[in-house]
Amino acid sequence: MSDKINQIQASYTPSEDRILLKIKTINEQVYLAWITRRFMKLLIPVLHGQHPTSGKSLFDLKKSQEQQLEKEKTQLQGDYDSAYQVPENPQYPLGETPILIAKITFKDIYGDNPQLVFEPEQGQGVVLPYHADLLGPLIKIFSQALHSSDWALDLDPILEVPQETRLQ
Repeated sequence: MSDKINQIQASYTPSEDRILLKIKTINEQVYLAWITRRFMKLLIPVLHGQHPTSGKSLFDLKKSQEQQLEKEKTQLQGDYDSAYQVPENPQYPLGETPILIAKITFKDIYGDNPQLVFEPEQGQGVVLPYHADLLGPLIKIFSQALHSSDWALDLDPILEVPQETRLQ
């Protein structure tokens, strides 16, 4: 995804028992992806800077703490109440049918422009910047969608913003 992200929405769809992720760019490109319970269980720790299988931090401790503060600050500043605005002339680079995300990969994880890639089993996936400006809002958006599901992932402690951050 080369365009700047304009809007992101995640909503639980009971008939599919999946979360539908919609990402819209400023140039009206729309990326649609299904997120399963299994994938969400891997994704939430990744959004907090942890390796999806080992649980080890992807960053050094100081950088990780700084990123956590940035995520929380950005998360508090987002607009999470506005409805998703369907573009007038949408373009669907991955197709109009949502892809089913099956794996997470990283690009340039320790470089200047780290990226998080959500990929289907075959074909092109969704490439997102892996930085606090996006991770905090993603955590909040997925948290809202998860509360609509009955998945019982036991992730509540890591989905919430710490109390001392809310006061600032």
